[in-house]
Amino acid sequence: MSLPFVLDVLISLVFIYLILSLLASEIQELITTLLQWRAKHLKDSIESLISGGDRTQESRKVAALIDSIYNDPLIKNMNQEAHGLISTGFRSVTRILIPGNRKGAFGSNQCTGPSYIEPETFSTVIVDRLGVSHLTDKLVEIRLEKFATRILGNVAIVGDRIEALPNCEESTSIWGRGMAMGIELGKDRGYYHLVESFATIQNDYHNRSAKLSTCIERMGENLDCFIASYQGSMTDFVQRITNDKLSLFGPNNERAWITGGLQPTVSDIAALVDKSSTIHREIKARYDNISTSGQELQARVLSRKTTYLQQYSGLTADAVNTYQPSEEEEQNCLSSALNELSPEEFRIYQDYQTYQQIDRALDHLPKSFRDSLGILARRAETRTRAAGNAVDDFRTEVGIWFDRSMGRTSGVYKRNSKGVAFIIGLLIAMFTNSDTFHIFSRVASDDSLRKVITDRASQTVPKTDPTTTTGPNVIRRDLADLKDQTQAVLAEIPLPITWNPRNLSQQLDCPYDPKADNLKNGDEKIYSLLTRDQWNDLYKACVGMSSTDNVPVPFQVAQMIVARPMGFLRMLSGWWISGIAIAMGAPFWFDLLGKIVNVRNTGAKPKP
Repeated sequence: MSLPFVLDVLISLVFIYLILSLLASEIQELITTLLQWRAKHLKDSIESLISGGDRTQESRKVAALIDSIYNDPLIKNMNQEAHGLISTGFRSVTRILIPGNRKGAFGSNQCTGPSYIEPETFSTVIVDRLGVSHLTDKLVEIRLEKFATRILGNVAIVGDRIEALPNCEESTSIWGRGMAMGIELGKDRGYYHLVESFATIQNDYHNRSAKLSTCIERMGENLDCFIASYQGSMTDFVQRITNDKLSLFGPNNERAWITGGLQPTVSDIAALVDKSSTIHREIKARYDNISTSGQELQARVLSRKTTYLQQYSGLTADAVNTYQPSEEEEQNCLSSALNELSPEEFRIYQDYQTYQQIDRALDHLPKSFRDSLGILARRAETRTRAAGNAVDDFRTEVGIWFDRSMGRTSGVYKRNSKGVAFIIGLLIAMFTNSDTFHIFSRVASDDSLRKVITDRASQTVPKTDPTTTTGPNVIRRDLADLKDQTQAVLAEIPLPITWNPRNLSQQLDCPYDPKADNLKNGDEKIYSLLTRDQWNDLYKACVGMSSTDNVPVPFQVAQMIVARPMGFLRMLSGWWISGIAIAMGAPFWFDLLGKIVNVRNTGAKPKP
């Protein structure tokens, strides 16, 4: 057996497997798209990630959180649905037939979802949905206020003087130092202006009109001006205030971030989403102070919104309650109602609405996911050495966690896809009667068939430089070209497959010659199926009977299996091997075909 013969047989087998694999990949892709396997597998993986693998615990909270994730605009924008009459009509039919494709499968009113989500996108959505950035800003705002109280004392401006509030016992504050030394600061204009300046700085940060770093610098500068105003008098008092300022701010105000707690750690971020933590209760207490005003403003805005909607729609007061406005109409009416609020009322309304949304999101946070966020926070603190933005560090850690989890679930999806590919490959092998043993026997014994297949395979494989690495994009492009040529290939090459009389008689080793049917070879179609007369003739030749009268077809098949057990066993084994080969995938066989054809033609090009 010469090497060229062996290579020609291998090329023929690989080429046939490639053609069948292309058919299998098209079928699998159609099923995957129809049933949305990728999108559903991704959603199930996210559900498993959030629930910690135990979907029976807090299942409602998990489902609500996942729906909120898929309702996020960042995720919605990734879901690109096909438009057009045919596409929409086809989707409508699949929604009726397939429950998993109905509205609500991927968030509210969504029947499709993305097949892939970037880790950065997922972490951003999680952080935004839980209101981490907003809660962090509120935490810094509270700590900035405490930092100012630590410096000034718990005091307030009442008219043209400063008065101490209850619990003003901070001995290291300016007010406490003055009280200890018998200095009356209530009517001191310098101290009055300092308290007023600190209040302005806090208000600027609250309105986000000044950065935190700018606020710290302004506080340090105002404190220096206050100290400078006492130069030459009250030396002991000035010295103590100067030392306190240096201790709190440092030489260049860099220490204020740490002493004031103005740079939250990642652990603080994780505590913010835990409603039982001390940090979150502190923030909640701050929002409780404005809850009464927030509820009143919310009721007023809803009332004015209804009034504007009644004016725009021209409906009566009773009819407007059942009216379903468009999104644009509702937004315009809401904007008109909000414009009637003062800046301070608008700020309270916004804070109240934002915290209500965050509170609802945290209520839907499963305990397992909350525990995972705590672990991620501790890991991020260990990983991050330099001081940075805690929210960004936390977001990055969540993205890494999601990416690693999706890497593991991707392996599960690939294994499941391989199983599905094998089932599809086995079904194709059975329906097309692609018996590997028969294909090998025909190719090895038929010189003309082998030559036609190898010549066509050599024309199909691109003439690339063997020393150049063929990338996946190149293989994908060449496979797309081959798909377009498949019909032409099947039309001109008589592959030894399908349920025609020639193949069956050879597979079962029956003494039956299809040419005896008085069919000319040129008139016989390449992939013609058995006619009833041909089946009867094949049955009689295999079983050795002269008549088929009154014998149902199932009994005929059973008799043929009994008469030719080895033939049927060999056929089943051939199908099984073909199914495995088809499941290997078209890219595998295409790449292998190119290598074998190259060896057969010229061999590898020597390196210079």
